[in-house]
Amino acid sequence: MSVLPLHLPPGVSWIDRPQALAEALPALRAAGELAIDTEADSYYAYRVKVCLLQVSTREHDYLIDPLAGLELGPIGELCADRRILKVFHAGANDVALLRHRHGFAFEGLFDTMLAAQVLGLRRPGLAALLSERFGVVQSKAFQTSDWSRRPLTAGQAEYAAADTHYLLPLKDQLLAELEAKGRLEEAAEDFERLREVEHAERVLDEDAFRRTPGAAALDAPGLRTLHDLFELRDRIAIRRDRSPHRIFPDHALVELARLRPSRREELASVRGLPRWLREREERELLEVIAAARAKGPLPPARRRARHENGELPLGELEREVFEALRGWRRERSAERDVDEARIATTGTLRQIARASGLTRERLLDVPGMSPYRVREYGDDILRVVAEARAGRR
Repeated sequence: MSVLPLHLPPGVSWIDRPQALAEALPALRAAGELAIDTEADSYYAYRVKVCLLQVSTREHDYLIDPLAGLELGPIGELCADRRILKVFHAGANDVALLRHRHGFAFEGLFDTMLAAQVLGLRRPGLAALLSERFGVVQSKAFQTSDWSRRPLTAGQAEYAAADTHYLLPLKDQLLAELEAKGRLEEAAEDFERLREVEHAERVLDEDAFRRTPGAAALDAPGLRTLHDLFELRDRIAIRRDRSPHRIFPDHALVELARLRPSRREELASVRGLPRWLREREERELLEVIAAARAKGPLPPARRRARHENGELPLGELEREVFEALRGWRRERSAERDVDEARIATTGTLRQIARASGLTRERLLDVPGMSPYRVREYGDDILRVVAEARAGRR
């Protein structure tokens, strides 16, 4: 049964049946370039899925419904065909989810947000680019829509189609600017890395309960209870395939941990517990609270490493090298008029500062140092490192 949106903008086709997809494929195959986007349900579901696939040619926009049970293999074949350019905007999540959920492989990618960043544009978001370059104002009303619900509203259909409608002409502009500035090779490396981005399934953050507003004011039994309630919420969220914050909000769990009710009547006084869900889960809530009383306090929180990936702080000489690299990065980013991270991320500079026996070849082994960056910046980096180390002798 078709679940056509209430209204479709002109030039937009709704595809939720195999025949409609088969009829669209010749035009998609012949296009030579496709603009692609997805809408997912990350705000609503625990296990994120693709709820809508938008594909545009220069002549037409297609809204494809994966929830209708369509076999998306033909679209996957287009994505794997290097002869067809696939244009995304901030496509990392889209590519990762399509690879993970539908087994897509990707060749021939162009990402308009990455291109804008390589060009040093200060507002690389799609809404800003469309407004500045095409006079199009995107509504923000549908950014947190539940895209798993059917039928889509007319507003949802218009919003979704607009996400890809302008991507191909936007690509044309950015490609010309990359070529004019001699930065196409740099952008192409970023596009190539986009092919392999991995989807990370949602997992419980073991320390999230400690960072929740109000947690610091709890006593030791309350903190233990809050920890156990966070774990319970995650189990319920997995069971119901709902985003955890749509099970019980954080502030309600903090209040439960503070009051530690023992009877179902007391649960009703806790603000933020949805009544229908509270009544369904009240037995587990009370059992977890009761069990927490008997467990005793939590062990002290583990001290967090000062830097990402559990790295130890830099040594004195390493710190001096790192600061010298940061100064060089500031100069190069100002010279190229791009964000500093386009030159090298802070994590990459930290890795370089730790390394010994650096050569251009060994720089390739440093995370974040792509072949382009080694060719473009390698000699400068080696010089800065050598001068910083020599200054200590």
